[in-house]
Amino acid sequence: MRQTEPGRLPMHHGPAPSLATRPWLLKIVLTLAAMLLAFAAVTYQRTAAPGAERPVVDFHAFHVAGTLSLQGRAADSYDAERMERAQKAATGVKVFMPWTYPPPFTLFVAALAALPLGLAYALFTGLTLAFYVAVLHRMAGAHLPGVVAAMAPVILLTVLTGQNGFLTGALTGWCLLALTAHRAGAGIPLGLMIIKPHLAAGLALLTVAERRWQAVAVASATVTAALAVSTIAFGPAIWAAFIDSVRDSGTFLAQGRYPIFRMTSPYSTALSLGAGPALAFALQGASALLALGLLGFAWYRRLPLRLLAACACAATLFVSPYAYDYDLTILGVGLALILPDLLQRTGRPEQLAMCMLFWAATGYGIVTAFLPDEGAYSLASSPPALMAPMLIAAIGWAVIAMRRTPSARIDAAAIEAPMPSSSLSA
Repeated sequence: MRQTEPGRLPMHHGPAPSLATRPWLLKIVLTLAAMLLAFAAVTYQRTAAPGAERPVVDFHAFHVAGTLSLQGRAADSYDAERMERAQKAATGVKVFMPWTYPPPFTLFVAALAALPLGLAYALFTGLTLAFYVAVLHRMAGAHLPGVVAAMAPVILLTVLTGQNGFLTGALTGWCLLALTAHRAGAGIPLGLMIIKPHLAAGLALLTVAERRWQAVAVASATVTAALAVSTIAFGPAIWAAFIDSVRDSGTFLAQGRYPIFRMTSPYSTALSLGAGPALAFALQGASALLALGLLGFAWYRRLPLRLLAACACAATLFVSPYAYDYDLTILGVGLALILPDLLQRTGRPEQLAMCMLFWAATGYGIVTAFLPDEGAYSLASSPPALMAPMLIAAIGWAVIAMRRTPSARIDAAAIEAPMPSSSLSA
């Protein structure tokens, strides 16, 4: 087992002279995010004029599912037709946003739904963004501006939609910080990933491979508690409704009824390029096995734990066919772990080119979402799903760069620096 001094990330370098350490870069992105958040909160809360178009985003589905739960109708949120009618009643717009989150997250959104829509959106999005940035800062230190700038499309998209990408990204980072510091508390965020268990595959594999059995025990206890509380709140029947919704979502996915062009999985790429559902699912299964296999191979080769943690973030992105652009906050966690080393192995022109590829790979979905369409979404009329191949190219480029010998130009600050103590690694 790798030994790491508690409170330190191995091989973590301080800032070398780089644009990635400029505070103004961080201020620009976060100021844009704050302005967008404030505008969206007012817009989502405001009552639309009769006949006027009203923006409906993912957070509306959160609020509707939570409202149904407060009304004692949590199971209705898992019925696609009833959920669609509830969303139409709440927003005045017919949308297709089936609810497939596990009951613990349904219980969480029930608490949000006790607040007015705009306030609930602002608190959830603002606080989870702050949580995510704080975790990234613990990992990247002075290189935080570079990480945030590279992930700007994902950050702005997640603010716009009110999705839970900041929450899952922060939980992933918290887990890896604690895991790297040999803390059993890594099991708490790992267990809380029950809200999106398919995004915890890499974390779970790494935790088991490293034989962190105390963390596994804590994660098991956290999951058990979350399942028990939600079962008590909604009753055992909620699980049958949830399982039915997961089964229905598989059918919807095979039919291409979701906005495939915003998905990041090889499945979505294959389906959008004309492959049948069976072939697309087979390709997805192969990619998941390959991604997790490569993570296992990296562990076998005894890579430093920090680099293994970055590999776990990358591998997780290719496990599930149902993965969206807002889930790419996890990619930011991986980047925070390796950015100092990456900068020492690349020149300014290459860094700019890599950043452009990151922007293209993470921002493709939201850009194509604003392209003119002919009305209701359909697989035949939508843009191709190209995020998976671009992500593979970006990650592959980073891997190739990381295999180079670091530049001799490393200033006195580029030495291993102790991580400040924090409850995040407790």
